Amino acid sequence: GTYIFSGSGDCTIRKWQSIDGKELVVLRGHTKSIRSICLSPDERHLVSASSDFSVRVWDLKTNEQVGDPLLHDDELLALAIPSDGRYIASAGKDKKVYMWS
Repeated sequence: GTYIFSGSGDCTIRKWQSIDGKELVVLRGHTKSIRSICLSPDERHLVSASSDFSVRVWDLKTNEQVGDPLLHDDELLALAIPSDGRYIASAGKDKKVYMWS
């Protein structure tokens, strides 16, 4: 791929150029550590899950959050998007799996 994405303990998501490691964008919105990130199959959106109990969707063209955060009752641990991109699955310490569409 052309880009690498990272989520970290400083509450940010970063987009890097894979060829030279240059940092291109910093996405801010979470208030606690990023636990998981997932790129949509069409590569238009990045989804993030955090210890702040939220899932956030990011538009990679505008580098802005899309809509309101999707909320769990506890810290998030994992995300998945199927190859058809029809939904987002998220799971956390609340022992629940949510399917968002």
